[in-house]
Amino acid sequence: MAPAPATPPVGATVLECGRPFGPTAGGVLTLTGRFPASVPPGEPAVTGTVEATSPVAVRGVVLPRADVFLVRHGRVATVPAAQDSMGIRWDLTAGKAERLPGEAALVSCDPGGGRVRPGTYELYARVVFTPDDGAGTESFGGPWSLEVR
Repeated sequence: MAPAPATPPVGATVLECGRPFGPTAGGVLTLTGRFPASVPPGEPAVTGTVEATSPVAVRGVVLPRADVFLVRHGRVATVPAAQDSMGIRWDLTAGKAERLPGEAALVSCDPGGGRVRPGTYELYARVVFTPDDGAGTESFGGPWSLEVR
């Protein structure tokens, strides 16, 4: 039987264009990102890897990609791509790392869309983990500085 989809928990942080953003505390996972420090002109997206660890053993389901998005001047500048894939099962022992790909499109979420403006952004990642025995929780990683040229 395939794992159930991992869905954002009730009360999950709303990532809406232009809204103020500050990562919430908590979550069972600690996230570390590996993303480039800059993106050359013309690149459609920034891609990298998010590594998740837990201080305690956990079993459950996550989506196959981390939600990755950009913030500028404290406000959401891009939103994560929708994921409709089935979740994948994780069986993390304390301190064991699992990796997920992450990608943020460099397209502004403003009504006009288009490529985000050149400048310095904060890149964040979110992973929603749904344990076998409970409700889903979200964990955030970042900020990691990203220079869009």
